Amino acid sequence: MTLVGRTSAAVVLSGLMLANPLIARGATTDLFVDKSMPNCSDSGPGTATTPYCTVVKGVSKLAAGFTLNIGDGTYAETIKPAVSGTASAPIVITAWPGRNPVLSPASFGANISSRSFVTVSGLTFSGTKYDGVYVTGSNNITVTGNTVTGAGQPVSGKTVPGISIRGSSDSVVSSNNVHHNNGTGILVTAGSTGILVTGNSASFNAEGYRRNANGINVISPGNTVLRNVTHDNEDSGIQFYTGGDNNLAALNVTYNNGDHGIDDLNVTGGRLIGNTVYRNCTTGINVEGTSGNYQVIDNVAVDNGVYPAYNGISCARRAGNIGIWDSAPSSTTVDHNLVWLTTSGKMYAFGTTFTSLAAMQAATHQEAHGVQADPRFVSPAAWNLRLQAGSAAIDRGDSGVSGAQSSDIEGLPRVDDPATSNAFAEGPRTYDDLGAYEYQP
Repeated sequence: MTLVGRTSAAVVLSGLMLANPLIARGATTDLFVDKSMPNCSDSGPGTATTPYCTVVKGVSKLAAGFTLNIGDGTYAETIKPAVSGTASAPIVITAWPGRNPVLSPASFGANISSRSFVTVSGLTFSGTKYDGVYVTGSNNITVTGNTVTGAGQPVSGKTVPGISIRGSSDSVVSSNNVHHNNGTGILVTAGSTGILVTGNSASFNAEGYRRNANGINVISPGNTVLRNVTHDNEDSGIQFYTGGDNNLAALNVTYNNGDHGIDDLNVTGGRLIGNTVYRNCTTGINVEGTSGNYQVIDNVAVDNGVYPAYNGISCARRAGNIGIWDSAPSSTTVDHNLVWLTTSGKMYAFGTTFTSLAAMQAATHQEAHGVQADPRFVSPAAWNLRLQAGSAAIDRGDSGVSGAQSSDIEGLPRVDDPATSNAFAEGPRTYDDLGAYEYQP
């Protein structure tokens, strides 16, 4: 949309023109940056035909309702909006459609500080000195569809996360590819609540000098981690640590990580619902320390904690597909989970360890609807953890548990498989599958 000042404009529009010189000179709500275009100019109009040359210039011209489109080139500049958007007129900072900008400054890639209603999308942040995308003291921020890689350095004091949400609320981190950062992939710190982390891939993140970097790390209450894939991270795929109470992790796939698939330490009120957790170094789903009031339901946990080492990292720690340790068993509910080992090892821990689900059930009277069986993954060697026909995970879930979803990690609907009995399922839908993937007969 173009707003043009005219001599016959009404008094209201004249007031807007005086207040906003961009409107007065006929600027649009779409601004453009592309340093690769020979006619770019920071003193020009910032249009598609005469874009700005620098990101800083484009960002300085933003106002509520504006979109900044960034074009080709590598920019050693930080995106740092000076103003906020509104619910009806957000600010959007995005890749110019069809172009591939890279932000690579010796600072933050994007620094969203004390702002509201700002979206950062479709950009690549590479080799930033600090966090690729840094959000602090803000609300209603959306970080979506970006690639973040190479943030920080693999030495003490210089590791940083790819994306961090700090002391912020009601925001979304979605569909980002966060990989090979020198620190945790996605970090949600204390003071952040109402954060939805969904549809992201977080992989190969590592501090490099110690086992500490996670795919996703949440240490604040009241957030949701949904439909993410985390793999080959130095520490756990998904982690909830002290302060990360009352969070939901559902429909995540987490495999081949250097510690747990999903790790929970000293947190309460957590829900781990319908995740697929495969071949992680130690306990696949881990609840320990002073954790309590946990629900671990509808998950598939296979071949966790049975390998001696991961990329040189010892796995000789707590093992088992699902482990409920320390004080956690007294207030934790586990049910409708599938566990399986293709080799010998610890199948389950609930206060003590068990080599079979049957032994755990007899000793604890938990997992009444659980099953020890081959999940029949399509191709575990290729990390394709979807279900094949005949899997014991089909039509066996509890769709009534808080946090259960009506579609799977790929957005596919729940489907009743006519070849499978629903005898062990519960809830309003008696055909939800276990784990993150719904078999489509």
